[in-house]
Amino acid sequence: MPPTAQELSLLINPLVPESVQHNNRILTQLHSLTSFLLGLTAGILALQSATGFIFYLLGTITVSGLFHAVLLYRSSGKGAGGYFPGAGGEIEGLTFSSRDGVVRDAGRGVRKGAWRDVWFGGGVLGEALSGFVLGWAGVGGVLR
Repeated sequence: MPPTAQELSLLINPLVPESVQHNNRILTQLHSLTSFLLGLTAGILALQSATGFIFYLLGTITVSGLFHAVLLYRSSGKGAGGYFPGAGGEIEGLTFSSRDGVVRDAGRGVRKGAWRDVWFGGGVLGEALSGFVLGWAGVGGVLR
């Protein structure tokens, strides 16, 4: 039975679980810290209602974009796939020829959906959002 695309991907470019956990932890800490700082800034600026949440979304998009740019630079253009598993750890474009047993790479060697881990991972809509609201309401309440 030929290996699946996920098995081929992990054989050719393995991901070490401890490294993936470390990368996810760093991403979570980055999003939590920046969200809290965005909350403090929104409180100082006295942003209210939708303006505050738009400020949070724009700040989060900026931080995620900068983080993704750093990953692109460090991985020589391959993106987040070298650091995050994406959708099951599968690399796009790998094919296995059962005739001669050769694996061919038709793509650039990029993991499917790894960019989602950077942009939506790390608690952007969970833990980080609560830190933003706490900083926003705390500073906003003290200054009024």
